[in-house]
Amino acid sequence: MITITLLCSLGMSTSMLVDNMKGAAEARGVEIDIDALPFQNADGRLAQTDILLFSPQIRHLLPKFKEKYAGSIPVIGTIDISDYGLLRGEKILTACLAQWEASRGAS
Repeated sequence: MITITLLCSLGMSTSMLVDNMKGAAEARGVEIDIDALPFQNADGRLAQTDILLFSPQIRHLLPKFKEKYAGSIPVIGTIDISDYGLLRGEKILTACLAQWEASRGAS
């Protein structure tokens, strides 16, 4: 199972994206545990996170989280603003899973 955490400001609009990503994963037969959280409440989940994605609104926090979690979270990145706004869960899932697979091959 792959654990994906999406960080945002409040978790409201990002939860709709989570639903789309869950549907895309189910259609592919990929087992994921995915959740959206406000960045202030993320610490408890990050220890088991494989993929950490930032919403466009908080992308400025990416360097801070990369510095802190680069050794323990294989994929840390941002969600494209247009994909986020249009709730393109399939596209975002495809991209982050490809990055995760690449990170596993590099290990």
